[in-house]
Amino acid sequence: MGFTVALLATLALAASAEVPQDATGWRAQADSLFAQGNFRGSLHAAERARTLDPSDPWARFAWIRALAAIDAEAARRSLPGLLDPEALETIPEEERARLDTALGYLCLDLGVEPLAADYFGAVPALATSYPKAQAGLAILAVRRGNSRQALVHFVAARATIRQDPSLAELERDARYEVALREFTTARDLRDANAAGRAYSVLDDLRPNHPSTLQARADLAALRGDAAARERALRALLAVDPQAPGAAGQLTDTLLELNRPYDAYVVACDLAPERLAADPGLQAIERDWVPHGEAALDWKWRRGQTDHDRLELPRIQLAWQSSHVGWGRVRIVADVSSPESDRVPAGEPFGSSVALAESSATQSDQGVGGLVQWSPRGGFELDLGTTPTAFEVANVLGALRIRSESEEGTWIGGVDRTAVEDSLLSYAGTRDPVDGRDWGGVVRNRAYFGGRVGEEALEVFGLVAGSILDGRRVDGNSEWRADAGFLQRAASGDGWVARLGGAVGATGFSTNRGHFTLGHGGYFSPNRFLTVGPVFELAARRGDRSLFVAGAVEWQEVRESASDFFPQDPALQAASGDPRYPADQRDGVGLRLAAAFEWRITERAVAGVRLEGVRGEDADLVRLQVYARRWTQAISDPVQQPPLLLRMGEARLLN
Repeated sequence: MGFTVALLATLALAASAEVPQDATGWRAQADSLFAQGNFRGSLHAAERARTLDPSDPWARFAWIRALAAIDAEAARRSLPGLLDPEALETIPEEERARLDTALGYLCLDLGVEPLAADYFGAVPALATSYPKAQAGLAILAVRRGNSRQALVHFVAARATIRQDPSLAELERDARYEVALREFTTARDLRDANAAGRAYSVLDDLRPNHPSTLQARADLAALRGDAAARERALRALLAVDPQAPGAAGQLTDTLLELNRPYDAYVVACDLAPERLAADPGLQAIERDWVPHGEAALDWKWRRGQTDHDRLELPRIQLAWQSSHVGWGRVRIVADVSSPESDRVPAGEPFGSSVALAESSATQSDQGVGGLVQWSPRGGFELDLGTTPTAFEVANVLGALRIRSESEEGTWIGGVDRTAVEDSLLSYAGTRDPVDGRDWGGVVRNRAYFGGRVGEEALEVFGLVAGSILDGRRVDGNSEWRADAGFLQRAASGDGWVARLGGAVGATGFSTNRGHFTLGHGGYFSPNRFLTVGPVFELAARRGDRSLFVAGAVEWQEVRESASDFFPQDPALQAASGDPRYPADQRDGVGLRLAAAFEWRITERAVAGVRLEGVRGEDADLVRLQVYARRWTQAISDPVQQPPLLLRMGEARLLN
């Protein structure tokens, strides 16, 4: 009986505690139920509080807060006129500031930003809730995209930010946005100092953010530091491989650093659309992807005398491979069979001022080779030999530097190449009188040249100095300078024709162009001047390309007198001190070259090139038929202009 009475008493007390008797009690219950997530119970309790005390602004706040959790749209409609202005006048200023702040955040949650701004703005600066209200205004400014204004409010909300990590992060975001805009403005104005200051803030706030890394790359570009820009872009792509434009910028930077093969690898892996649309990168691809080449080559040259004739058929084979670590390696094999006429009786040749009888047929044959290595820095190293079976074989080599930019192409270097003016100069021959071999002339040259401008107007030039020597051939020196220009004359869909002019000057210290011991059988006037108009036509249609170039030149040749045996004074004296006479001549010379290349498959092309020269020194014809095949399909296998197979020449004017 006692237990039952106690239980009933407890239940009665509990029931009386659960049913508030006044507005304050119902409002407290509404707050408690809202904190527990019972929004409908909170709304019911808040309605009871409003009914008991319609002038209580906190009861109205409790009601609108609970309604917002249940029906946000209904809460938005109820916000205007929610509070009674007369009732607000009766509450203390500090309490009203807290209420305005709470209503401001509720409006933020409901997306009623103008009303939220009014509530936050009504909080006085001396109120305890002022920092929290300023934080709300900062959030509003961030939402409206006004990061600079947000920072002003964040400064005033410092106390609140220290207590709220999410607000601190939002402030960092706002500072970052402001610094990023300052950087963009400074970059666009080309102000490297201001851009550097803004970047320092970005790097401090978000060091690995994609926008920070892009800013680092842009700052490096502004300062002209291509290497730093490359590092920044690579870091950006490591963080965000899809960063807009980053792969293309890295490709351009690598091209600026004269690292074309690296640029191709980046474009191939990260920017295939750039590779598909960029002829320059496609040319790099043709050079980079491993491929083989084969050519049938025939050269015919006739000089001033019967035995100053060279017929040079060749079979040339080449293989080129490449690697991102060591660059490009090219191996060339050259099967040559040079031939010349017999030397008639009575002509000076070898150690004789007049042969007693015609010489035997002059011919030779052999296999030569060349290895070319191009590391990834714009350098090229060559090492090879003329056919070792020749009467006189020579080691060949080169160190070349090539740089390409938007302004133009520049080349320079040193090389040691064979002189192919005659069988004597190229392969050497044997004296029919005493059996001694001589000839095999090589040109040891240093040169520098380039071309600048665009298709509309291009200027080109080359200067070179050489020392020539050979077995039992007197040493000689040469200087040469060429210059000219080409201007677009007409163009159409896929073709362009250009006209211009060129001038050239060549000089040798001595004339060693004859065929007795001490001479090398190569063109070596004291002065050789050419000047005249030039033209070229380049055309591309579909899978075929065509290139035609030519010139009409006024030529002037001056050759000095020369001893028959410049290296052998005793033989020269014993022979009666004979001398080749001086000579001078001038006239019109012609040059014409045409090349045509077409695609066979996506990885193979074929081509043909015909060249002809008519001049005051010699007439020359050269024909080559070639094929080139890559190990994989490439974007565009056809070269413009067509590129024939060469042993080892600097690619400047093709």
